Amino acid sequence: MKVTRRELGAALVSAAALAQAPAQGPPASPEAELQAARDQVKAAALTLQQQQIPMSTEPAFAFQA
Repeated sequence: MKVTRRELGAALVSAAALAQAPAQGPPASPEAELQAARDQVKAAALTLQQQQIPMSTEPAFAFQA
């Protein structure tokens, strides 16, 4: 099965949108806000780790020196 970068990106965006919880009010303190941000980053990292991407997949950008 061939998957293009655009199809993969669309799948990840839709999966991330479904995984987000409904918005609750702003956190009460800076520490709570920081913890919420860390939890969100961990959840996004776990979602990305579950995706299988073949080594032959091209990156969407090129590094140039």
